[in-house]
Amino acid sequence: MMVEIPKWEFEERIRRIQAELARRGLDALITYGDEAEPQNVRYLADYWPAFETAGVLVPVEGEPILVIGPESYTYARSRSKIAKIRRVLAYRESSEPEYPGEKLTTFEELFDEASNGRGIERLGLVGYSILPIPIYEGIRNAMKGGEVIRADEILIKMRMIKSENELALHREAYRLSKIGLSAALEKVRPGMTEIEVTSIAREAMMQAGAETEGFPMWCISGPNTNQAISRPTYRKIQKNELVQIQVGARVGGYSSSIGRPFVLGKAPDDVKEFMKVGLEAELATLRVMKAGIPAKEVDRVFRETVRGLGFGDWLLYGPCHGTGLMECEHPWIESNSEWLLEENMVFSVDIFLRGESMGLRFEDGVRVTRDGVEELSDFRREVIEL
Repeated sequence: MMVEIPKWEFEERIRRIQAELARRGLDALITYGDEAEPQNVRYLADYWPAFETAGVLVPVEGEPILVIGPESYTYARSRSKIAKIRRVLAYRESSEPEYPGEKLTTFEELFDEASNGRGIERLGLVGYSILPIPIYEGIRNAMKGGEVIRADEILIKMRMIKSENELALHREAYRLSKIGLSAALEKVRPGMTEIEVTSIAREAMMQAGAETEGFPMWCISGPNTNQAISRPTYRKIQKNELVQIQVGARVGGYSSSIGRPFVLGKAPDDVKEFMKVGLEAELATLRVMKAGIPAKEVDRVFRETVRGLGFGDWLLYGPCHGTGLMECEHPWIESNSEWLLEENMVFSVDIFLRGESMGLRFEDGVRVTRDGVEELSDFRREVIEL
């Protein structure tokens, strides 16, 4: 079973970034990542920060540097595909321990080393929306009047089209997610808490080989099902009520997500009808997806299907989002998406509908092909009554 991206592919990513930096007239690029949002560090170094944060500094020429906090060196050395590692205080834990007497690298020293003493006058910044203020201030002060330019789109464009190795990890992640979902549906009983059911799926996936969850998974029930983003609670699941489960394994950093509504026992008529609407909306979306089609056309078909079935007021967002190192990432398919689907983009087809008293999500992974999609998951895509 493949569990990680080979080192040569990380090196190729660095070369592609350096070519783009040269084209844009940038001296270097620096990314940011933390425990919850590691994507732009893991994509370049395969390093996933824990407690502390991290970054990757890529000069337009020469060796990249993994930047970490004071305590992470031995861990980073064992995991990073980037050999050069430097410790900078600003990447410490958020409780801000001081490490008196510890010799750490300053941002000035870091930039001087990366540029071979030439200095960095134009720096591309990746991770703008999540970068902590102490790190941003450290970068700006070290730039001494140089220009810091938001450059997220460089990595976004690279990450949108998946390589064969990335696709292999995605396929494995979805296979394990199916195992987790299957175990939960087999063992769930009335009276179990939402937390118990979620743990069944998690245990099955981990035992089958998952690195960890692709996102904080949940099972929610009854009135909780109208929550678009949620966490499981101690609420006990009842017979004949709507239940929603979201499971997702992570393998080699790559996430997956499968969402299914179900009912223990016979679904009431209104709930059953609602589940059929969600199912038809997903099938309509899958039928229209293929390389070359405008993304907003996929959104149009989805919304017209839902509105035609009388549930237009239950919409919150478009039918798909990209998935990769984060369960939810660029690109989004919405009514204003002025771009075309491309082969080897990977999406979560994420059909979420919600009203005042209930909601549901049918969610599956797909790879875009020239003629349609490769379905990475389709396990029990049906009206499920257990």
